[in-house]
Amino acid sequence: MAKQYSRAEVLKRLKKTIAEGKPVIIAGAGTGISGKFAERGGADLIGVYNSGLYRMDGNGSLAGLMPYGNANQIVIDLANRVMPVVKETPMIAGICGTDPTREMRPYLKHLLELGFSGVMNFPTVGLIDGRFRRELEDTGMGYGKEIEALKLASELGFFTLGYAFNVEEAALVGEAKLDVLICHMGLTRGGSIGSKYAEEEMTLEGAAALINEMTKAAREKNPDVLIFAHGGPIALPEDTAYIYKNTEAVGFLGASSIERIPVEKPLAEAVKKFKDIPLK
Repeated sequence: MAKQYSRAEVLKRLKKTIAEGKPVIIAGAGTGISGKFAERGGADLIGVYNSGLYRMDGNGSLAGLMPYGNANQIVIDLANRVMPVVKETPMIAGICGTDPTREMRPYLKHLLELGFSGVMNFPTVGLIDGRFRRELEDTGMGYGKEIEALKLASELGFFTLGYAFNVEEAALVGEAKLDVLICHMGLTRGGSIGSKYAEEEMTLEGAAALINEMTKAAREKNPDVLIFAHGGPIALPEDTAYIYKNTEAVGFLGASSIERIPVEKPLAEAVKKFKDIPLK
């Protein structure tokens, strides 16, 4: 069963990793085997949230933003599948902080009882724009409500990570004194169901520039916030190398990059090799 850590213990572990010159890696786990082998590969944190379930069923991660299931219940269900095969790595729960059907305080306490060490905001309205986003904000289901849920989690002793998508949201993460700002560059490119937009519109250079702007905004409010990156054109290890070199990011959250893209081609090739063996 996964070991539980206090906020201070998680921070100590991560700062030790950074002091050794190594990046902090959060691995998304939509199945037990993803969590088990992410830990063996050296993941510093393992994240469990609803899009992992859809992703590892072969669907796009954005299914986690659609009304296909109860996001906050899926986290609990996945915890019961992933946590038993993780030994030492701190577990992070992705919560839907805007959920109007959940009283957040008892829900967060239940996540503590399950053994989670941290909380992050996924699914998030940050990936939504246009009229739909404006009307979510107008009707009390906006990004600010996610921040309030994360602030409550911090008060309860959780290590907290805030996804943000622009400079204004990054400032809110800093103001809330969350432990980590995850600069989200959009749906990850690559593989069978990766984002075409990320390949066509968002470059690594553009991502680095946005991360630097978001970092500045967050650190004006909280100089101690750690900066991680995720998504968009940041899909492969060499992509993260560019981001580390050109920003103040010290970590990376890999979901599709870790548990989907690396297994797609090898799995197909393994089946093909079996299929290519002739009968006598």
